[in-house]
Amino acid sequence: MRYPIERVSDNWERRIVKNGYVQHREVYRNGTHGEWQFYISGFGPMVEVGTGRCTVLMEGGSYDHFVPIDADNRIKINGRWYDRRYWDH
Repeated sequence: MRYPIERVSDNWERRIVKNGYVQHREVYRNGTHGEWQFYISGFGPMVEVGTGRCTVLMEGGSYDHFVPIDADNRIKINGRWYDRRYWDH
């Protein structure tokens, strides 16, 4: 699925994906770009062995405080696991 992309500055773009999660990416001078990334503002306690929680930016400046993160630093959003390359802190 494609989501509308908003250019927020000369070198940054953002989009809102399913369920209101915000992703951003850097745009380089040569026109290429980095990976789409979720923004994690903080980390919570472990809730079960090997799994914790993190707080992820959502549309309108709100946050989801209950996003799972595993021992391999993967976050689970919309039923899919994303490794460290797809989130920023």
